[in-house]
Amino acid sequence: MEHQSSISQSDKVELKIGFKGIMFFVLQSGPQRRVETFFKRDDTLPALKRLRQEHYWEQTGIDRGIDMNNQNLLSTWRNYPDFRLLWISSLSTYIGRWMETAVGAWLVLQLTDSAFLVGVLGACRFAPMLLGPFCGAISDRYHRRQILLAVQGMYGTASFFVVVLFLTAYLESWHLFAYVLIGGICHTLDFSTRYAAAADIVERRHLTAAISLLVLAMGSTSIFGPLLGGNLLEFIKPSGCFIMIFGFFAVSAGLLFVMKIREPGKSGIRNSMHKDLMDGLRYVKSDPVLFSLVCIAAMVNLFVFPFWFALLPVFARDILHTTAGGYGQLMASIGLGAALGSLLAGSLPESVNKGKLLIANTIAWPGFLIIFSISRLFPVSAALLVLAGASQGMAMALIQSMMLMRASEEMRGRVIGARAFAVATLPLGNLIAGAGADLLGASVMLIIISSAAIMMTVFLATRSPELLKGSETGN
Repeated sequence: MEHQSSISQSDKVELKIGFKGIMFFVLQSGPQRRVETFFKRDDTLPALKRLRQEHYWEQTGIDRGIDMNNQNLLSTWRNYPDFRLLWISSLSTYIGRWMETAVGAWLVLQLTDSAFLVGVLGACRFAPMLLGPFCGAISDRYHRRQILLAVQGMYGTASFFVVVLFLTAYLESWHLFAYVLIGGICHTLDFSTRYAAAADIVERRHLTAAISLLVLAMGSTSIFGPLLGGNLLEFIKPSGCFIMIFGFFAVSAGLLFVMKIREPGKSGIRNSMHKDLMDGLRYVKSDPVLFSLVCIAAMVNLFVFPFWFALLPVFARDILHTTAGGYGQLMASIGLGAALGSLLAGSLPESVNKGKLLIANTIAWPGFLIIFSISRLFPVSAALLVLAGASQGMAMALIQSMMLMRASEEMRGRVIGARAFAVATLPLGNLIAGAGADLLGASVMLIIISSAAIMMTVFLATRSPELLKGSETGN
């Protein structure tokens, strides 16, 4: 009986050494039935069972090899009910935010007739991303579900106050700028927490698919949000739009309330917030791949995203001569492309070099915008924005997933906080794009910033050899 229920230490060592080499050979060189035949041998089955109980397969990575085909969008959606709640919550949050983006930008343009002030509004929206590392430290320090609930409450309350100001006729232009600034703070904390929460819910092998689904939520809502905001603005007026925005944040909070997130392990000794913050920044800087990904994110926010937030309203009204509804359709075209790109990113096989694919899409994205800048036909312009959006969606999904795959569990919030900090270049980009559009015209300014983005991408690629290897394993 003792012989049947235990195995000697020397046998364990021999089995671990021998099985590791044999199994990797079998998995790499033959179909699955060879593995099954090997398992059926009477002299190996008992030892295999005992080794599995010791989590040997998790240590060697063989389970991950056998289960590789399950790493897809459908299995991620099906296997994690709490992730489904997080995803639907994200859908509701992003619809509200995109509605606010479209409605706010159009109102400021109509009230001031200034592309520069539209750029200032965009600066207010994204200036709080400077708090990204701080928000990331908060995300690693406290329970992420509670943080997300607090964010939805703050954003919803601010939206409700805007509704009250509209209905009482006390609303002034500076109220919109203040509201957008508050919303930017909420978005920074949400951004630093939501992706890390997804990593707490799903297993590592499903992480790329989970992040791609969250990017899909953002991309798809950038279709419906601007369409709702742009078209409903003409019918239900700004007050009606902000009532809907409040409702979307309330729905998101309700979904988060019933969701459960595994709280990541934290050491018994709690460091100061300043030390957590500096540890996160040093962690990112010490890893060449993480640092390169943050640099790419900062670059596209400085040179490419300002088109969306500062130049697109000008293109819609002054170059393509369309209405608020047409502006919403142009924003929706980018969103459609982004949704398709994120779906494609989530469906990529593990063998694809994600680093090279990221660089290719980061070049293609502004390339399509250069072609867009010379188009004067609305259908052609919309089609070009779908292509640009597809490159954008794939690039953003790859950046997020590569960062989370490379980061250690206790650093995930701070790594995404550093990613959020990269968005802090967007306010400066919005100001530059808005001022350049007033001086040179929107078309010329778009060609300038898009060309700069392509040149910077090539430069960063030549300086980041480890990124081009597509490595997802870090410190």
